[in-house]
Amino acid sequence: MTKKSLFTFLAIAFGIFCMVADQSALLLALPSISKFFGSDLPTTQWVLVSFVLAISISLLPMGRLSDLIGHKRVYVIGFLLLSVTTLAAGFAPSILWLILASFVRGVGSGMTQGTSMALLLSIFTRREGGKALGFYISVVGIGSAIGPLIAGVLLSFYSWRILFLMLSGLGFVAMAAAIILVESSQVKSIKVSEFRFDWLGAILFTVGLAAFLQGMTWSPSVGYSDPKMILVFGVSIVSILGFIFWELNTKDPMMDLRLFKQPLFSSGIGAAFLCFIGTSSVYFFLPFYLQIVLGYSPYQIGFFSASGAISMAVVGTFSGQLSDRYGPIKFAAAGLLIMAIGIFLLSTLTMNSSWVLPITGVIVTSFGMGTFYGPNNKAILSTIPQDFHGVVSGFIHLVRNSASVTSIAVGILIVTTFMASMGFAPTLSDLSSETEYSVLQSFVKGMRFGLICFGFVLLAGFATSLSGGKFKETEG
Repeated sequence: MTKKSLFTFLAIAFGIFCMVADQSALLLALPSISKFFGSDLPTTQWVLVSFVLAISISLLPMGRLSDLIGHKRVYVIGFLLLSVTTLAAGFAPSILWLILASFVRGVGSGMTQGTSMALLLSIFTRREGGKALGFYISVVGIGSAIGPLIAGVLLSFYSWRILFLMLSGLGFVAMAAAIILVESSQVKSIKVSEFRFDWLGAILFTVGLAAFLQGMTWSPSVGYSDPKMILVFGVSIVSILGFIFWELNTKDPMMDLRLFKQPLFSSGIGAAFLCFIGTSSVYFFLPFYLQIVLGYSPYQIGFFSASGAISMAVVGTFSGQLSDRYGPIKFAAAGLLIMAIGIFLLSTLTMNSSWVLPITGVIVTSFGMGTFYGPNNKAILSTIPQDFHGVVSGFIHLVRNSASVTSIAVGILIVTTFMASMGFAPTLSDLSSETEYSVLQSFVKGMRFGLICFGFVLLAGFATSLSGGKFKETEG
Protein backbone atom coordinates (compact mmCIF):
# COMPACT_ATOMS: atom_id res chain seq x y z
CA MET A 1 0.00 0.00 0.00
CA THR A 2 1.42 3.42 -0.98
CA LYS A 3 1.61 6.33 1.44
CA LYS A 4 -1.26 8.06 -0.37
CA SER A 5 -3.40 4.92 -0.21
CA LEU A 6 -2.59 4.55 3.49
CA PHE A 7 -3.93 8.04 4.24
CA THR A 8 -7.01 7.29 2.13
CA PHE A 9 -7.54 4.07 4.08
CA LEU A 10 -7.18 5.86 7.44
CA ALA A 11 -9.68 8.53 6.38
CA ILE A 12 -12.27 5.95 5.33
CA ALA A 13 -11.61 3.80 8.42
CA PHE A 14 -12.21 6.81 10.66
CA GLY A 15 -15.49 7.49 8.85
CA ILE A 16 -16.61 3.88 9.37
CA PHE A 17 -15.70 4.13 13.05
CA CYS A 18 -17.80 7.31 13.37
CA MET A 19 -20.82 5.65 11.73
CA VAL A 20 -20.71 2.60 14.00
CA ALA A 21 -20.09 4.66 17.14
CA ASP A 22 -23.02 6.92 16.21
CA GLN A 23 -25.54 4.08 15.96
CA SER A 24 -24.37 2.25 19.11
CA ALA A 25 -24.31 5.52 21.09
CA LEU A 26 -27.87 6.35 20.03
CA LEU A 27 -29.10 3.08 21.49
CA LEU A 28 -27.52 3.87 24.87
CA ALA A 29 -28.88 7.43 24.86
CA LEU A 30 -32.57 6.45 24.60
CA PRO A 31 -33.24 6.15 28.39
CA SER A 32 -31.66 9.58 29.01
CA ILE A 33 -33.68 11.11 26.16
CA SER A 34 -36.89 9.55 27.48
CA LYS A 35 -36.25 10.94 30.96
CA PHE A 36 -35.31 14.42 29.67
CA PHE A 37 -38.46 14.89 27.56
CA GLY A 38 -40.74 12.88 29.88
CA SER A 39 -41.80 10.69 26.95
CA ASP A 40 -42.81 7.04 27.24
CA LEU A 41 -40.57 4.28 25.89
CA PRO A 42 -42.63 3.48 22.74
CA THR A 43 -42.46 7.15 21.70
CA THR A 44 -38.76 7.47 22.51
CA GLN A 45 -37.95 4.31 20.55
CA TRP A 46 -39.02 6.17 17.40
CA VAL A 47 -35.76 8.13 17.67
CA LEU A 48 -33.96 4.87 16.88
CA VAL A 49 -36.67 3.37 14.64
CA SER A 50 -36.81 6.43 12.37
CA PHE A 51 -33.00 6.49 12.13
CA VAL A 52 -32.72 2.79 11.17
CA LEU A 53 -35.69 3.03 8.79
CA ALA A 54 -34.15 5.98 6.94
CA ILE A 55 -30.81 4.16 6.66
CA SER A 56 -32.51 1.08 5.23
CA ILE A 57 -34.61 2.82 2.59
CA SER A 58 -31.73 5.03 1.42
CA LEU A 59 -29.02 2.37 1.09
CA LEU A 60 -29.95 1.02 -2.34
CA PRO A 61 -30.91 4.32 -4.10
CA MET A 62 -27.87 6.13 -2.71
CA GLY A 63 -25.60 3.21 -3.54
CA ARG A 64 -26.79 3.33 -7.15
CA LEU A 65 -26.44 7.12 -7.21
CA SER A 66 -22.83 6.79 -6.04
CA ASP A 67 -22.11 4.41 -8.94
CA LEU A 68 -23.39 7.10 -11.32
CA ILE A 69 -21.85 10.28 -9.89
CA GLY A 70 -18.97 8.97 -7.75
CA HIS A 71 -18.64 7.16 -4.42
CA LYS A 72 -16.62 9.94 -2.79
CA ARG A 73 -19.14 12.60 -3.73
CA VAL A 74 -22.10 10.76 -2.16
CA TYR A 75 -19.96 9.79 0.87
CA VAL A 76 -18.96 13.40 1.57
CA ILE A 77 -22.50 14.76 1.08
CA GLY A 78 -23.77 12.00 3.37
CA PHE A 79 -21.41 12.99 6.16
CA LEU A 80 -22.35 16.65 5.69
CA LEU A 81 -26.05 15.81 6.04
CA LEU A 82 -25.39 13.48 8.98
CA SER A 83 -23.23 16.00 10.84
CA VAL A 84 -25.53 19.01 10.35
CA THR A 85 -28.66 17.11 11.40
CA THR A 86 -26.87 15.54 14.39
CA LEU A 87 -25.96 19.06 15.49
CA ALA A 88 -29.61 20.10 15.06
CA ALA A 89 -30.72 17.01 17.00
CA GLY A 90 -28.44 18.01 19.87
CA PHE A 91 -30.46 21.23 20.25
CA ALA A 92 -33.86 19.54 19.76
CA PRO A 93 -36.58 21.38 21.75
CA SER A 94 -38.98 18.42 21.69
CA ILE A 95 -39.08 14.67 21.17
CA LEU A 96 -40.91 15.17 17.85
CA TRP A 97 -38.10 17.41 16.60
CA LEU A 98 -35.59 14.77 17.62
CA ILE A 99 -37.51 11.99 15.82
CA LEU A 100 -37.67 14.04 12.60
CA ALA A 101 -34.00 14.98 12.87
CA SER A 102 -33.14 11.30 13.42
CA PHE A 103 -34.89 10.35 10.19
CA VAL A 104 -32.86 12.88 8.18
CA ARG A 105 -29.74 11.75 10.05
CA GLY A 106 -30.51 8.23 8.87
CA VAL A 107 -30.57 9.34 5.23
CA GLY A 108 -27.10 10.82 5.69
CA SER A 109 -25.87 7.66 7.39
CA GLY A 110 -27.34 5.54 4.60
CA MET A 111 -25.40 7.61 2.04
CA THR A 112 -22.13 6.89 3.85
CA GLN A 113 -22.58 3.22 4.78
CA GLY A 114 -22.74 1.61 1.34
CA THR A 115 -20.26 3.99 -0.24
CA SER A 116 -17.71 3.50 2.55
CA MET A 117 -17.33 -0.17 1.60
CA ALA A 118 -17.04 0.72 -2.10
CA LEU A 119 -14.41 3.39 -1.35
CA LEU A 120 -12.41 1.00 0.81
CA LEU A 121 -12.42 -1.63 -1.94
CA SER A 122 -11.21 0.94 -4.48
CA ILE A 123 -7.81 1.34 -2.79
CA PHE A 124 -7.05 -2.39 -2.90
CA THR A 125 -6.64 -4.65 -5.89
CA ARG A 126 -9.49 -7.02 -6.70
CA ARG A 127 -7.41 -9.95 -5.41
CA GLU A 128 -7.07 -8.11 -2.07
CA GLY A 129 -10.82 -7.78 -1.58
CA GLY A 130 -10.80 -10.09 1.44
CA LYS A 131 -8.13 -7.99 3.13
CA ALA A 132 -10.11 -4.80 2.48
CA LEU A 133 -13.35 -6.28 3.82
CA GLY A 134 -11.51 -7.84 6.73
CA PHE A 135 -10.25 -4.38 7.68
CA TYR A 136 -13.81 -3.13 7.29
CA ILE A 137 -15.29 -5.57 9.83
CA SER A 138 -12.34 -4.94 12.16
CA VAL A 139 -13.07 -1.22 12.19
CA VAL A 140 -16.75 -2.01 12.77
CA GLY A 141 -15.72 -4.15 15.75
CA ILE A 142 -13.54 -1.40 17.19
CA GLY A 143 -16.35 1.13 16.78
CA SER A 144 -18.82 -1.27 18.40
CA ALA A 145 -16.48 -1.70 21.38
CA ILE A 146 -15.35 1.89 21.92
CA GLY A 147 -18.53 3.73 20.92
CA PRO A 148 -20.71 2.49 23.81
CA LEU A 149 -17.91 3.06 26.34
CA ILE A 150 -17.48 6.71 25.27
CA ALA A 151 -21.24 7.20 25.18
CA GLY A 152 -21.58 5.65 28.64
CA VAL A 153 -19.09 8.11 30.12
CA LEU A 154 -20.72 11.16 28.47
CA LEU A 155 -24.22 10.07 29.46
CA SER A 156 -23.12 9.35 33.05
CA PHE A 157 -21.40 12.68 33.66
CA TYR A 158 -22.97 15.07 31.16
CA SER A 159 -26.13 14.91 29.01
CA TRP A 160 -27.33 13.31 25.81
CA ARG A 161 -27.00 16.73 24.13
CA ILE A 162 -23.23 16.70 24.71
CA LEU A 163 -23.10 13.22 23.15
CA PHE A 164 -24.88 14.46 20.00
CA LEU A 165 -22.57 17.48 19.76
CA MET A 166 -19.54 15.20 20.00
CA LEU A 167 -20.95 12.87 17.30
CA SER A 168 -21.58 15.87 15.07
CA GLY A 169 -18.00 17.04 15.53
CA LEU A 170 -16.65 13.60 14.65
CA GLY A 171 -18.81 13.60 11.52
CA PHE A 172 -17.40 16.93 10.34
CA VAL A 173 -13.85 15.64 10.92
CA ALA A 174 -14.62 12.47 8.92
CA MET A 175 -16.06 14.59 6.10
CA ALA A 176 -13.00 16.87 6.03
CA ALA A 177 -10.67 13.86 6.05
CA ALA A 178 -12.49 12.39 3.04
CA ILE A 179 -12.38 15.67 1.12
CA ILE A 180 -8.65 16.06 1.70
CA LEU A 181 -7.34 12.50 1.66
CA VAL A 182 -9.56 10.43 -0.63
CA GLU A 183 -8.03 10.62 -4.09
CA SER A 184 -9.85 12.73 -6.65
CA SER A 185 -9.52 9.92 -9.20
CA GLN A 186 -12.20 8.16 -7.21
CA VAL A 187 -14.75 10.84 -8.14
CA LYS A 188 -16.69 10.39 -11.37
CA SER A 189 -18.24 13.07 -13.52
CA ILE A 190 -21.33 12.56 -15.61
CA LYS A 191 -23.17 14.82 -18.01
CA VAL A 192 -26.70 15.81 -17.04
CA SER A 193 -27.98 14.53 -20.41
CA GLU A 194 -26.43 11.12 -19.65
CA PHE A 195 -27.80 10.85 -16.11
CA ARG A 196 -30.28 7.98 -15.89
CA PHE A 197 -31.61 7.22 -12.42
CA ASP A 198 -34.35 4.67 -11.83
CA TRP A 199 -36.82 6.91 -9.97
CA LEU A 200 -39.81 4.54 -10.22
CA GLY A 201 -37.70 1.65 -8.99
CA ALA A 202 -36.49 3.77 -6.07
CA ILE A 203 -40.08 4.73 -5.13
CA LEU A 204 -41.40 1.15 -5.32
CA PHE A 205 -38.42 -0.12 -3.34
CA THR A 206 -38.76 2.57 -0.66
CA VAL A 207 -42.48 1.99 -0.15
CA GLY A 208 -42.11 -1.80 -0.09
CA LEU A 209 -39.17 -1.86 2.32
CA ALA A 210 -40.58 0.83 4.62
CA ALA A 211 -43.89 -1.04 4.88
CA PHE A 212 -42.11 -4.34 5.59
CA LEU A 213 -39.80 -2.90 8.26
CA GLN A 214 -42.61 -1.04 9.98
CA GLY A 215 -44.82 -4.13 9.86
CA MET A 216 -42.10 -6.20 11.51
CA THR A 217 -41.54 -3.46 14.10
CA TRP A 218 -45.22 -3.01 15.04
CA SER A 219 -46.49 -6.59 14.74
CA PRO A 220 -45.05 -7.97 18.01
CA SER A 221 -47.14 -5.45 19.99
CA VAL A 222 -50.16 -5.05 17.68
CA GLY A 223 -50.46 -8.64 16.44
CA TYR A 224 -49.80 -10.14 13.02
CA SER A 225 -53.52 -10.75 12.40
CA ASP A 226 -54.48 -7.12 13.05
CA PRO A 227 -56.17 -5.57 9.94
CA LYS A 228 -53.69 -2.68 9.94
CA MET A 229 -50.76 -5.09 9.86
CA ILE A 230 -52.36 -7.11 7.07
CA LEU A 231 -52.75 -3.87 5.08
CA VAL A 232 -49.13 -2.82 5.77
CA PHE A 233 -47.72 -6.19 4.70
CA GLY A 234 -50.04 -6.18 1.68
CA VAL A 235 -48.64 -2.83 0.57
CA SER A 236 -45.13 -4.19 1.08
CA ILE A 237 -45.76 -7.32 -1.01
CA VAL A 238 -47.40 -5.41 -3.88
CA SER A 239 -44.61 -2.78 -3.92
CA ILE A 240 -41.78 -5.32 -3.81
CA LEU A 241 -43.37 -7.41 -6.57
CA GLY A 242 -43.80 -4.22 -8.62
CA PHE A 243 -40.16 -3.35 -7.96
CA ILE A 244 -38.97 -6.80 -9.13
CA PHE A 245 -41.09 -6.64 -12.29
CA TRP A 246 -39.87 -3.12 -13.10
CA GLU A 247 -36.20 -3.88 -12.44
CA LEU A 248 -36.33 -6.90 -14.73
CA ASN A 249 -37.87 -4.90 -17.58
CA THR A 250 -36.40 -1.39 -17.41
CA LYS A 251 -33.34 -0.40 -19.44
CA ASP A 252 -31.48 1.28 -16.55
CA PRO A 253 -32.43 -0.60 -13.35
CA MET A 254 -31.45 0.65 -9.92
CA MET A 255 -30.14 -2.85 -9.27
CA ASP A 256 -29.79 -5.58 -11.86
CA LEU A 257 -31.68 -8.50 -10.29
CA ARG A 258 -30.20 -10.84 -12.89
CA LEU A 259 -27.15 -10.91 -10.61
CA PHE A 260 -29.04 -13.52 -8.60
CA LYS A 261 -28.55 -15.96 -11.49
CA GLN A 262 -24.91 -16.17 -10.43
CA PRO A 263 -24.59 -18.94 -7.80
CA LEU A 264 -21.90 -17.20 -5.72
CA PHE A 265 -23.89 -13.97 -5.58
CA SER A 266 -27.18 -15.61 -4.58
CA SER A 267 -25.59 -18.00 -2.07
CA GLY A 268 -23.58 -15.16 -0.52
CA ILE A 269 -26.63 -12.93 -0.13
CA GLY A 270 -28.67 -15.85 1.22
CA ALA A 271 -25.94 -16.76 3.72
CA ALA A 272 -25.72 -13.12 4.87
CA PHE A 273 -29.49 -12.92 5.39
CA LEU A 274 -29.54 -16.16 7.41
CA CYS A 275 -26.47 -15.01 9.37
CA PHE A 276 -28.17 -11.85 10.63
CA ILE A 277 -31.49 -13.62 11.14
CA GLY A 278 -29.63 -16.07 13.37
CA THR A 279 -27.61 -13.59 15.43
CA SER A 280 -29.50 -10.28 15.77
CA SER A 281 -31.99 -11.49 18.39
CA VAL A 282 -29.10 -12.49 20.64
CA TYR A 283 -27.87 -8.92 20.94
CA PHE A 284 -31.44 -7.78 21.59
CA PHE A 285 -32.33 -10.30 24.33
CA LEU A 286 -28.99 -10.66 26.08
CA PRO A 287 -29.09 -7.20 27.79
CA PHE A 288 -32.59 -8.07 29.12
CA TYR A 289 -31.26 -11.34 30.49
CA LEU A 290 -28.04 -9.92 31.95
CA GLN A 291 -29.67 -6.91 33.61
CA ILE A 292 -33.06 -8.23 34.70
CA VAL A 293 -32.34 -11.90 35.41
CA LEU A 294 -28.69 -11.91 36.50
CA GLY A 295 -28.65 -8.36 37.90
CA TYR A 296 -25.67 -6.87 36.09
CA SER A 297 -25.45 -3.09 35.65
CA PRO A 298 -25.55 -1.41 32.23
CA TYR A 299 -21.89 -0.47 32.72
CA GLN A 300 -20.96 -4.14 33.24
CA ILE A 301 -23.08 -5.19 30.26
CA GLY A 302 -21.11 -2.71 28.14
CA PHE A 303 -17.97 -4.73 28.84
CA PHE A 304 -19.77 -7.94 27.83
CA SER A 305 -20.59 -6.31 24.48
CA ALA A 306 -17.10 -4.87 24.11
CA SER A 307 -15.50 -8.29 24.58
CA GLY A 308 -17.49 -9.67 21.64
CA ALA A 309 -16.75 -6.64 19.47
CA ILE A 310 -13.01 -6.93 20.15
CA SER A 311 -13.15 -10.64 19.26
CA MET A 312 -14.78 -9.73 15.94
CA ALA A 313 -12.26 -6.98 15.25
CA VAL A 314 -9.21 -9.17 15.92
CA VAL A 315 -10.29 -12.13 13.79
CA GLY A 316 -11.75 -10.00 10.96
CA THR A 317 -8.41 -8.84 9.59
CA PHE A 318 -6.82 -12.31 9.62
CA SER A 319 -9.88 -14.00 8.12
CA GLY A 320 -10.05 -11.47 5.28
CA GLN A 321 -6.38 -11.82 4.37
CA LEU A 322 -6.45 -15.63 4.56
CA SER A 323 -9.53 -15.70 2.33
CA ASP A 324 -7.52 -13.90 -0.37
CA ARG A 325 -4.98 -16.69 -0.23
CA TYR A 326 -7.13 -19.79 0.24
CA GLY A 327 -10.53 -18.69 -1.09
CA PRO A 328 -13.45 -17.07 0.77
CA ILE A 329 -16.08 -19.81 0.76
CA LYS A 330 -14.48 -22.07 3.37
CA PHE A 331 -13.99 -19.11 5.73
CA ALA A 332 -17.53 -17.81 5.26
CA ALA A 333 -18.96 -21.29 5.92
CA ALA A 334 -16.68 -21.81 8.93
CA GLY A 335 -17.82 -18.48 10.36
CA LEU A 336 -21.46 -19.54 10.21
CA LEU A 337 -20.63 -22.83 11.92
CA ILE A 338 -18.75 -21.02 14.70
CA MET A 339 -21.68 -18.61 15.16
CA ALA A 340 -24.05 -21.57 15.47
CA ILE A 341 -21.83 -23.05 18.21
CA GLY A 342 -21.90 -19.72 20.06
CA ILE A 343 -25.69 -19.47 19.82
CA PHE A 344 -26.15 -23.06 21.00
CA LEU A 345 -23.90 -22.27 23.98
CA LEU A 346 -26.10 -19.27 24.84
CA SER A 347 -29.21 -21.45 24.55
CA THR A 348 -28.08 -23.28 27.72
CA LEU A 349 -28.39 -20.14 29.91
CA THR A 350 -30.44 -20.56 33.08
CA MET A 351 -31.84 -18.34 35.82
CA ASN A 352 -28.53 -18.48 37.74
CA SER A 353 -25.82 -18.99 35.12
CA SER A 354 -22.31 -17.76 35.84
CA TRP A 355 -21.09 -14.71 33.88
CA VAL A 356 -18.59 -17.03 32.18
CA LEU A 357 -21.26 -18.68 29.99
CA PRO A 358 -22.82 -15.55 28.41
CA ILE A 359 -19.46 -13.88 27.82
CA THR A 360 -18.08 -17.07 26.25
CA GLY A 361 -21.12 -17.36 24.01
CA VAL A 362 -20.82 -13.73 22.92
CA ILE A 363 -17.09 -14.03 22.19
CA VAL A 364 -17.56 -17.25 20.16
CA THR A 365 -20.50 -15.78 18.21
CA SER A 366 -18.59 -12.58 17.46
CA PHE A 367 -15.50 -14.59 16.48
CA GLY A 368 -17.68 -16.39 13.96
CA MET A 369 -19.03 -13.08 12.64
CA GLY A 370 -15.51 -11.76 12.15
CA THR A 371 -14.58 -14.95 10.31
CA PHE A 372 -17.67 -14.80 8.07
CA TYR A 373 -18.17 -11.16 7.13
CA GLY A 374 -15.16 -10.25 4.99
CA PRO A 375 -14.87 -13.52 3.04
CA ASN A 376 -18.61 -13.69 2.34
CA ASN A 377 -18.70 -10.14 1.00
CA LYS A 378 -15.59 -10.84 -1.08
CA ALA A 379 -17.44 -13.77 -2.68
CA ILE A 380 -20.47 -11.56 -3.41
CA LEU A 381 -18.56 -8.59 -4.80
CA SER A 382 -16.25 -10.78 -6.90
CA THR A 383 -19.19 -11.57 -9.19
CA ILE A 384 -19.88 -7.97 -10.23
CA PRO A 385 -18.04 -5.19 -12.12
CA GLN A 386 -16.51 -2.41 -10.01
CA ASP A 387 -19.02 0.07 -11.47
CA PHE A 388 -21.73 -1.63 -9.41
CA HIS A 389 -19.86 -1.77 -6.10
CA GLY A 390 -21.86 1.13 -4.66
CA VAL A 391 -25.33 -0.31 -5.19
CA VAL A 392 -24.33 -3.86 -4.21
CA SER A 393 -22.49 -2.63 -1.11
CA GLY A 394 -25.66 -0.76 -0.18
CA PHE A 395 -27.67 -3.92 -0.84
CA ILE A 396 -25.40 -5.92 1.49
CA HIS A 397 -26.07 -3.41 4.28
CA LEU A 398 -29.77 -3.52 3.45
CA VAL A 399 -29.82 -7.31 3.81
CA ARG A 400 -28.21 -6.94 7.23
CA ASN A 401 -30.72 -4.31 8.42
CA SER A 402 -33.77 -6.17 7.10
CA ALA A 403 -32.62 -9.47 8.57
CA SER A 404 -31.91 -7.81 11.94
CA VAL A 405 -35.39 -6.29 12.17
CA THR A 406 -36.95 -9.60 11.13
CA SER A 407 -34.86 -11.57 13.62
CA ILE A 408 -35.85 -9.35 16.54
CA ALA A 409 -39.55 -9.46 15.58
CA VAL A 410 -39.51 -13.26 15.26
CA GLY A 411 -37.54 -13.57 18.51
CA ILE A 412 -40.08 -11.43 20.39
CA LEU A 413 -42.91 -13.52 18.92
CA ILE A 414 -41.28 -16.75 20.11
CA VAL A 415 -40.55 -15.48 23.62
CA THR A 416 -43.95 -13.83 24.20
CA THR A 417 -45.75 -16.91 22.83
CA PHE A 418 -43.82 -19.03 25.32
CA MET A 419 -44.78 -16.65 28.13
CA ALA A 420 -48.45 -16.72 27.10
CA SER A 421 -48.44 -20.55 26.99
CA MET A 422 -47.31 -20.53 30.63
CA GLY A 423 -50.16 -18.21 31.63
CA PHE A 424 -48.32 -14.87 31.74
CA ALA A 425 -48.83 -11.61 29.83
CA PRO A 426 -47.18 -11.86 26.38
CA THR A 427 -45.09 -8.70 26.68
CA LEU A 428 -41.53 -7.69 27.51
CA SER A 429 -42.39 -4.13 28.54
CA ASP A 430 -43.23 -5.10 32.15
CA LEU A 431 -40.05 -7.07 32.80
CA SER A 432 -37.85 -5.68 35.58
CA SER A 433 -35.71 -6.87 38.47
CA GLU A 434 -38.89 -6.84 40.60
CA THR A 435 -40.83 -9.10 38.24
CA GLU A 436 -41.97 -12.42 39.75
CA TYR A 437 -39.51 -15.29 39.48
CA SER A 438 -41.96 -17.46 37.55
CA VAL A 439 -42.48 -14.74 34.90
CA LEU A 440 -38.73 -14.29 34.44
CA GLN A 441 -38.41 -18.07 34.22
CA SER A 442 -40.92 -18.14 31.35
CA PHE A 443 -38.92 -15.39 29.62
CA VAL A 444 -35.68 -17.38 29.94
CA LYS A 445 -37.32 -20.58 28.68
CA GLY A 446 -38.72 -18.72 25.66
CA MET A 447 -35.36 -17.09 24.99
CA ARG A 448 -33.58 -20.46 25.15
CA PHE A 449 -36.03 -22.04 22.70
CA GLY A 450 -35.65 -19.06 20.37
CA LEU A 451 -31.86 -19.34 20.46
CA ILE A 452 -32.03 -23.02 19.57
CA CYS A 453 -34.20 -22.11 16.56
CA PHE A 454 -31.75 -19.40 15.50
CA GLY A 455 -28.85 -21.82 15.88
CA PHE A 456 -30.47 -24.06 13.27
CA VAL A 457 -30.99 -21.00 11.04
CA LEU A 458 -27.22 -20.49 11.15
CA LEU A 459 -26.68 -24.14 10.19
CA ALA A 460 -28.97 -23.51 7.21
CA GLY A 461 -26.75 -20.52 6.42
CA PHE A 462 -23.71 -22.80 6.56
CA ALA A 463 -25.29 -25.08 3.93
CA THR A 464 -26.33 -22.08 1.82
CA SER A 465 -22.80 -20.67 1.84
CA LEU A 466 -21.40 -23.94 0.51
CA SER A 467 -24.10 -24.22 -2.18
CA GLY A 468 -22.59 -21.46 -4.36
CA GLY A 469 -19.92 -23.72 -5.75
CA LYS A 470 -16.22 -23.13 -6.19
CA PHE A 471 -14.83 -19.61 -5.99
CA LYS A 472 -12.73 -18.37 -8.90
CA GLU A 473 -10.87 -15.07 -8.67
CA THR A 474 -11.56 -12.63 -11.52
CA GLU A 475 -10.11 -9.30 -12.54
CA GLY A 476 -11.90 -6.13 -13.64
